[in-house]
Amino acid sequence: VPNLAPILPPVAATAQVIRQLSGEEIFLVHISPLIASKDEILRFEGKSRIDLAITFVELRELFTEANIHETDLEYSDFDEPLGYKGSFFPMANGIIQAAEIKEHLHATPVVTVEGEGMIDAIKEFEENIGTIKCHFNLFYKEFLMGRGTSMGGKRILRRSQLISYVNKRFKILDLEQWKRSMEQFKDLNLTRNFTPDDQSLPIPSESRLKKILKDLDQLESADVGCGACGYASCTDFATAIAQGLAIPEMCNTYASRNRQDHIQSLKISNEKLAQAQDALKKSERQAQKEKEAAREASEIVRRMLHKLPSMVVICDQNLKILQTNNSFIEMLGEEAQEINEVVPGLAGADLKTLLPYNFYNLFTYVLSHNESIRNRDLQHEGKLLNVSVFVIEKDKIVGAVIRDMSAPEVQKEEVVKRLNEAIDKNLNLVQQIGFIMGEGAAETERMLNSIIESYELRKDLKDR
Repeated sequence: VPNLAPILPPVAATAQVIRQLSGEEIFLVHISPLIASKDEILRFEGKSRIDLAITFVELRELFTEANIHETDLEYSDFDEPLGYKGSFFPMANGIIQAAEIKEHLHATPVVTVEGEGMIDAIKEFEENIGTIKCHFNLFYKEFLMGRGTSMGGKRILRRSQLISYVNKRFKILDLEQWKRSMEQFKDLNLTRNFTPDDQSLPIPSESRLKKILKDLDQLESADVGCGACGYASCTDFATAIAQGLAIPEMCNTYASRNRQDHIQSLKISNEKLAQAQDALKKSERQAQKEKEAAREASEIVRRMLHKLPSMVVICDQNLKILQTNNSFIEMLGEEAQEINEVVPGLAGADLKTLLPYNFYNLFTYVLSHNESIRNRDLQHEGKLLNVSVFVIEKDKIVGAVIRDMSAPEVQKEEVVKRLNEAIDKNLNLVQQIGFIMGEGAAETERMLNSIIESYELRKDLKDR
């Protein structure tokens, strides 16, 4: 750190000049060929402050968004004060020439190092500073080829274009004015300080390195390497892996050895995927078959319901009709039949609007108690109906079978059924002559009266 030149970079120095001319509140944007400039400007404060940094690529994108085309604009030069040899800054040794430092090999006090050899040069400088006795001008990459410039540019071509531009500037530059500007701003404080901020990673142990080299199958050739991974030796590469800066797959030997395993693993994965796809297709086909079967079964049930002489209705917990048959709809009358033509089966109709309270209250009871009601006789519009309401799905769905007791086939069946019930009850009561004799007689009387009432109702209907 003590060997770093304590001087602000050109962009920070330019910021001080502009603020002296235009005021400290002015907003400055730095257009840079380097993406790293976005981080660098965060270190400048006060009059050296840069508010925003964008790359040349981003500048061109802004031009495109704003529909600005360079060919449509009139050329104009930069605002004064104009630079002189500072135009050489984008090249590695440009700052040396701008400072008019000699570059003759036998006389120059500065060595310019550029590119990937920069790190090795720093190590060499540190180890042999007493012998080298030179300043180092370090450039990781010339600004001409920075990552913030357009991709695909030619380095030599860009250098030639830059030199051509500088030569034109030299011809038109007013050197006297330039000197006056230099005199005007000579008192600016362009010094800076550096604070150590060690970012070095811990060196891995020898046992850790040996394990990595063994995994790479490079234990015997640790001090050499093919360089394909980007590191000088296999040991350097292993160190980078241990520090999390590289991955084993960057080694060609390791990658080649594991390629076959990867291919085999991929093949197995593909086979499993194909099997899963086949199973999914079979499952889809089976589900489709089951869906069709369910649809057919539902259609058969629906047709059977409509063929039944008894009235059938199924509703949900809100007493909304889910399914019914023609007999039930006919019982409700002409208005319900008209609705049925628009909404088949009266699906979604509210049972409470179609039946009287004593009728739909049976459904409410079954839903709330989950207890079926069987053979309940109700009078409805001059007809004696026998109603059975039963649970289909607890707390959710109930169904009802309603029989018209005046129908001949129902009367005959009901007479036989109720006589059999009376006989069975009385036979049982005979065996319990005691206190239940009166109860048996009363039951017999109720059943016989029901039969008589059924026949009388039928007779009245015929007379009408």
